[in-house]
Order: sequence, then structure tokens, then C-alpha cells
Amino acid sequence: MSNITIGIHDRPGSFSDRWITYCTDNGIPFRRVNCLASDIMSQCEGLDGLLWHWAHGIPSDLLVARQIIAALMTKNIVVFPNVATCWHYDDKVAQKYLLEAIGAPLIPTWIFTNQSDALRWIKTASFPKVFKLRCGAGSSNVRLVRSRNEAIALCRRAFGPGFPAVSGYLTDVRTRIRKTKITRDFWMKIGRAPKSILNGIVLQRQMHRERGYIYFQEFLPDNAFDTRITVIGDRAFGFMRANRPNDFRASGSGSIFYEPSKIDPRCVTIAFQVADQIGTQSLAFDFLFNSQHEPLIGEISYCYIPAAVQTCAGQWDRQGIWHTGHLWPQDRIIEDVLTAIALARENRH
Repeated sequence: MSNITIGIHDRPGSFSDRWITYCTDNGIPFRRVNCLASDIMSQCEGLDGLLWHWAHGIPSDLLVARQIIAALMTKNIVVFPNVATCWHYDDKVAQKYLLEAIGAPLIPTWIFTNQSDALRWIKTASFPKVFKLRCGAGSSNVRLVRSRNEAIALCRRAFGPGFPAVSGYLTDVRTRIRKTKITRDFWMKIGRAPKSILNGIVLQRQMHRERGYIYFQEFLPDNAFDTRITVIGDRAFGFMRANRPNDFRASGSGSIFYEPSKIDPRCVTIAFQVADQIGTQSLAFDFLFNSQHEPLIGEISYCYIPAAVQTCAGQWDRQGIWHTGHLWPQDRIIEDVLTAIALARENRH
């Protein structure tokens, strides 16, 4: 596309790696920008689009990303992610209210910002329930609450000292080891452990503690896996994730099954419908099934592991038709941004 310039926030190891490769290979003018710099608005002068894969594990991103994106959109720059795509990212409280507002099939969820109200609800609720913090990925900050007494203890902590927003490096250490496929990778992880632990300590100090609210979600038994549907524009990618051994959590297990014939088509339909209602550019949905075998949404996220999506043997379109072929999600995202830029130009003329 002629006379189009894309800005990319270059963070090695993020979506930006492939975005830069895509622009280079396809002759698309781009320039690297630093979205965390004080002069980001002037850096973006003359840009048609901006791509920034900001992440929940970076305190500076969490502090300013949503605000900077909203500001850039007032400059008529096509931004990924746009506000509709990311304002609810890594915020399960926001997701609960958003999904309820549009009538999406959400797993029943309760949030309390008053301790007395929470304790009153706990006295009449049935257990087990799933306790979550508003932030965290890969099933971190998620636990099964088996009894009323356990719920009361969590409630007192939630409205007292609170919880660290970031899990320690040794959290889920068994899962980390199990996901390490070969001996070389295992010893590489061991070698990186001291630095990772130190980084985790620094991160815990930078992130605020989670307190002043408590979040419960209905526990849906008899789900040996969840279904992850990732919608990017007019494409839906799907796979299943098995639960961790002797655990109810699937996210972060590393046990992924790519069998499109076993994906419930209702999940694909719901994901497209909800993505359209939200107005999102790209969104991953985690589905579980209730006792009536109805698919319900547990969480949503604009961020995901791109290699897991690329491994899908194909994708569905909006008519539910399957198209064979491996696609990188980052490529599809930048293609959609370029299309949006072209459309915006047509509308201005």
C-alpha cells in the first residue's frame, strides 16, 4: 500500500517480531516507536497505524497503555489493539460486567466490593466455587474454594492485607517442569531460575496488591478440558486444552489438542457474535460446558501465545466453513490494520 506508514512498538519476544518481519518482507514502510516515551504523541505524527503488543506482566504497560491508546485514537490513527479490544484485558472484573452487559453466555460470576455483602452471600452460597483475582494469566491467581470456611478466610484476606498480583516463580513449578519437553530445555530453565526469581521479586514490588474486592465464579465439574477460540477479524481458530493432572484448571497446562472435528461449533458461533458486539479486532475466548452441555465463557483476552494459534491446521469463517492452512495471527492482525487504514482513507475522500 502506497504512502502508508506503520508505527511498531518493538519489544523483542512479542508480536512485534513478526510485525517487523511482515513489513520488511512486504515493503511496507514502518518505523519503530517507543510507546512508553513521554513524547510518544510526537513520535506518532504522520503515522497511519500503530501496533503495540502491550502485556499484563509489564507494570509500565499496565500503567499507561490503555490511556495512550485512547489518546492516539483521537488522532485518527488506526491502533492495534484499539480501546474496544484491550480495555478489559487482564481484568476479570471488567470482563464480567462487559459480558453481562451484552448478554453473552458467561459462567455465573459474583463480585463484591463490600466485605459485609460478601460474607452475607457466602453464608447462603453452595460450594465449591472458583476464586479468582482480577489479573493473572495461565491459571495463576485462580483456585478452587471447597468450603464456606475457606471462602470466609479468603474474604477476610481480600478486604485486609490482600493478595500479591504476581505469582512467585515457584508457583506451579510442577507444571513448568512437565511442560519442559527435553533435557536441554530443563537445564536451561534451571540456569535461568535465579534471574527469573529476582525479576519476579522486583515485579511483585512494582505491582500493587489486589484488595478491596472478592471474585467468585461457578465451578463447572466434569470438564476435562476447555475450548480456546481465537477470533481475528473474519477468522476463528480453535483448539482444546486438557486440565493439569489432578487439577480443574486447563489454562497454562501446555496440553493442547488440535482436533477441529471435536470443537463444538456453538463455541465458534458465540465467539464471532461476542467479538462483533464488543467491536474487538482480536480476542481469545475460553469456554467450559455446564451440566446441560451449554458452552459458557470463562475469560477473554486479546493476548495469547501466537504459536499455539499458528499450529491450528486451519480456521473457520463466519459461515462456519473450514479453510485449511496454517496462519500466523500476527500477520492476520497487521493485514486487518492495513485494510482498516485503506478504508479510513476512502471514507475521508
